Amino acid sequence: MFNKSFTKTIIIYGIIAGLLTLAYCFVIKSIGQIPLDGKKAPSLLFSIVVMIFAVKNYRKDNPDNTLHFWEGFAVANLTNIVGACISALGLYFWLSATGNTILAEYIEQTTAMLKMPKVRNGYIQEMGVASFNSILEAFKILSPKDIAIDEIIGLKGKVPLGILVSIIISLFFRRQYQYVKKP
Repeated sequence: MFNKSFTKTIIIYGIIAGLLTLAYCFVIKSIGQIPLDGKKAPSLLFSIVVMIFAVKNYRKDNPDNTLHFWEGFAVANLTNIVGACISALGLYFWLSATGNTILAEYIEQTTAMLKMPKVRNGYIQEMGVASFNSILEAFKILSPKDIAIDEIIGLKGKVPLGILVSIIISLFFRRQYQYVKKP
């Protein structure tokens, strides 16, 4: 059964995960890189580490240091979701506050990369000209809201990737109650 520290653990560790992701993005931007898409991927490691600490801390507060699989799974997943929401909100406000200059640079770099002959020909060969043109048009209308949503539930978002990690963490930290048979 969930104990009293369930909500507190999720919120505290979720905020830490979100703030670590934002700090990572600020550091990446300070060294002259655009902290979106592939450059932001290593921030998933922060979320994984924080999820591990959240489950470990939650188990420590349980009687006899026990933890059921579903408790660990819930703590890890909800911590990841809170962290993803915090980082998505932070990215949304940061990208909006900068007048979309960071986003404009990202769009410019990505469309230039997509228009390179080798990349363009590969996409066209795989998907066709119409699909390639729709991808180019989609990049041109990206907004901070799209980046924030992608941070949470996109293909490379934290929630889809966090589910598998939550299962692994829960299995690793699972410790059932020990029933002692009386003679």
